Amino acid sequence: MVHILLVIAVVLWGGVFVAYAYLLPTINATQIVTIRFALISICYLVIFALVKKSRPRVEKRQLGTLFLLGALGVPGSQLPAVHAQNYLSPSLASVLITTSPAWTAVFAAWLLRERFKAIQILGFVVAFFGALLVITAGSGTGVLSVDNPWGATLCLLSPFMWALFTVISKRELSDLKPFSSVGICLIAGTLVMVPFLPSAINDMSLLTASQWGWMAYTVVGGTLIPYYIWFWALQRLEASKTIAYMYTVPFAALLWTWIVLSLFPDWWAAFGGIILIGGVMLTQKSSVTSNDPKSEMTS
Repeated sequence: MVHILLVIAVVLWGGVFVAYAYLLPTINATQIVTIRFALISICYLVIFALVKKSRPRVEKRQLGTLFLLGALGVPGSQLPAVHAQNYLSPSLASVLITTSPAWTAVFAAWLLRERFKAIQILGFVVAFFGALLVITAGSGTGVLSVDNPWGATLCLLSPFMWALFTVISKRELSDLKPFSSVGICLIAGTLVMVPFLPSAINDMSLLTASQWGWMAYTVVGGTLIPYYIWFWALQRLEASKTIAYMYTVPFAALLWTWIVLSLFPDWWAAFGGIILIGGVMLTQKSSVTSNDPKSEMTS
């Protein structure tokens, strides 16, 4: 049952990238992120209100850290990922975001003084060349096709920012439960996006019924359900076995893109994606950070 539910979570995460592709022709990346996380924050607040044991206990000294983490976790990691889909297909965007564990290992070695082995360095180099191949061969294949590799490169900012989020939260919020800490950080990140809320609300009327369906999907199917499954599975499986499922998110996104959008990436770009994922897996060899349940939550 645990493995079946993890497969469901992976499939749900893969659909988020297709949802963005459907929303981008009508509203921009900033508006998408603002609306999505405002709705997610409302859901978390309801959960915290109804489930007493889920409520995070935050000290005043942690408030500044929370807003820093919120800025990294919401606009920092989400805006580049959504904006890059103007230049990349959903499946290729999901591949680039998979570099998050590699960046996490680098920042853990720097900020947490965790050991960074030679095989992890090799993996980072391999992942970099895989990402380069994805960008050069795959840009211009998105729904809003624009031949702009630099625009596609923006996607790499997303895992970079989420890696910082992961390492800092591990150091500063280790006393909180993972589900609660992620929820409170996303709420803080939504508050950072408040200046963009009027524009987002003003253009919400432009969304069609089907686009509202995709927006609702990003909130419920792309966040709340898979996050719950993820933390439930971590209580029953070793973290390393659970995290292994995250490497299949790009393949789930590929299936969504193929079935829903009838798009398939250039074969060279797909090959680059396989190289990238292999490199990222090498960075997790003997990596303490890879056991952190928050290290892969970038969707």
